[in-house]
Amino acid sequence: MTLYIDDSLMTAQVRVPLVEGWVETDVPFEIQRNLAAADIGPSDVALVAGAEAAFLGETHFIEPEVAVVAEAMSAIVMRTPVRPDGVEETPIRMLGTGSTAELLIRSLLRPYFGITASTFVRDDDDRSAADAQVVILEGLLALNEPEAGFQEDLAKAWYILTNTAVVHHVTVVGVEAEARGATGEIDLLKRAIRTGIDRRRDVRREMVGNEEIDRDRLAELTNRIRFELSAADRQSLRNLLARGSWGTSYRRALPAFRDELTTAE
Repeated sequence: MTLYIDDSLMTAQVRVPLVEGWVETDVPFEIQRNLAAADIGPSDVALVAGAEAAFLGETHFIEPEVAVVAEAMSAIVMRTPVRPDGVEETPIRMLGTGSTAELLIRSLLRPYFGITASTFVRDDDDRSAADAQVVILEGLLALNEPEAGFQEDLAKAWYILTNTAVVHHVTVVGVEAEARGATGEIDLLKRAIRTGIDRRRDVRREMVGNEEIDRDRLAELTNRIRFELSAADRQSLRNLLARGSWGTSYRRALPAFRDELTTAE
């Protein structure tokens, strides 16, 4: 049994305390960039993007006590050369983005921004990349304002559209891990979160390194992140999957929540 944690900006307050050894543990864990459902077995526990969790409905449960939720702010942005209402139809350039970013822009593009996607471009060699008037960027660099053009925080846009936060990551517990007992893994995640919150400045220092980043905006973001799913958050994730999965292979149905199973019994 292994505890997997997706290596992303939004999980930094969970993973950095573990990687740096600020939290002692005998639980085996692995930090993996772009952690996918296919990497997670039924004997594992994982902090993974919500969209990937939707692939695990037959083998995992969601533990709502450990998640990563962004309240009206994130490091996922849309950049345009002109105001978004001046863009009608264009290729959408996805630059270093994960599944949450894709669900967000697909959910918001027409209903919120009034923009039609002619195609989604991920390859630099794709000829459509040069014609893209919309670029979706995720990560530390998304915290900086562009030198020219306009930038929209997609978590803020989602909040305005739905009055809910964006659920970036959830914790999934495999059925075999559940049967064997996953208390150690869940407790470790909670301890890492508490340490990450207590040492936010140290976490941010590890995140940034020598990058030229808007540190005030990074501080605001890390201070806003929540680490537990409310009822509204659960519905927000379901809504994001329903609205944003068109044109993709992402599933719309989430695994069952562990506390809902207990209630049903």
